[in-house]
Amino acid sequence: MSDVEKINCARISFAPLSVEDIESPVNEVLRLIESSGLRVETGKMDTLVWGTPGEITDIIEKIQSEMAGKAKYILDIRISNTCGCAGDGRSCRL
Repeated sequence: MSDVEKINCARISFAPLSVEDIESPVNEVLRLIESSGLRVETGKMDTLVWGTPGEITDIIEKIQSEMAGKAKYILDIRISNTCGCAGDGRSCRL
């Protein structure tokens, strides 16, 4: 298996519920994702992350662990194991 085949792309969207200030929890989740050291592209509605399946799972678990008890939320995640775009600089095509 080539290195590109080992790379997944995850589209992560975090939406806090029943809070007046949505920016604080969203920014906290963004900091968690960005601190992973993986390639990250943050958009207006979601964040793309490229990494191995284990690295992506670690980020998801870290978000759940850190945000437990801080906010009720919806964590929407789509993972592609076919994007193969981390190694060549192309944008993910999820």
